[in-house]
Amino acid sequence: MTKSLPQVRCQGRSNCNACALRRQMVCSDVSLDALIDFHAEVEDFDFEPGSELFAIDTPADAVYCLRIGAVKMVHLAHNGAVRIVRVLMPGDVAGLESMYRERYDYSAVAIDRVRACRIPMTYFREFIGSRPVLQQRLMASSQAALAEAQDWLAQMVGGGIPARVRLARLLLKLQTGQGDRVIRFTGDDMAAILGITFETISRVTSEFVRLGILRKGLGETGKRYFRADIAALEKIARGD
Repeated sequence: MTKSLPQVRCQGRSNCNACALRRQMVCSDVSLDALIDFHAEVEDFDFEPGSELFAIDTPADAVYCLRIGAVKMVHLAHNGAVRIVRVLMPGDVAGLESMYRERYDYSAVAIDRVRACRIPMTYFREFIGSRPVLQQRLMASSQAALAEAQDWLAQMVGGGIPARVRLARLLLKLQTGQGDRVIRFTGDDMAAILGITFETISRVTSEFVRLGILRKGLGETGKRYFRADIAALEKIARGD
């Protein structure tokens, strides 16, 4: 039986004026009047889990502002190894690092159900270029993305850090909001992020579940997640 491919659906034009996350987006400092023409070029897309917003080394023709769900940024090394270099959450922009490149540096893949606003790259460059306040915000966003990537390398991929400490730090990064819900990756994904084997991930995850630090959950729409003892994870992440 042929496995069906994840679906990508366009939901029509975005309405930037009515966006609940507008204050978190790159264009948050733009007045509503200035957005009237802007959102005419922006479309809403829904991505099912596993579907690509864009693929590595394809033409960088758009950026995607995340409104719902999470996206993994995937890099393919020269030796064929797959590494997840960052996870984007609502309010982040996928494709921003390729704004002045011809092709995407990474693949962006939906972890769960994702809704994102697609902004054509040419239009995005023109919009940013004519507004100095957005240029400053874009620079801040780029610096934050670089700091996040460096933090991932230092905190979770660095040699000599025990696997359970790495996993605890990753789970804290995947916490959604201020509650105890954590995005639930597959074992293969967590191994690709942390640079350790699937078997090690499975062993440490099972340990956390046995200790009551993690509980598996399933949302109304089929979204998989963990309920986590955040205080316990923070203690493990410190190496205590």
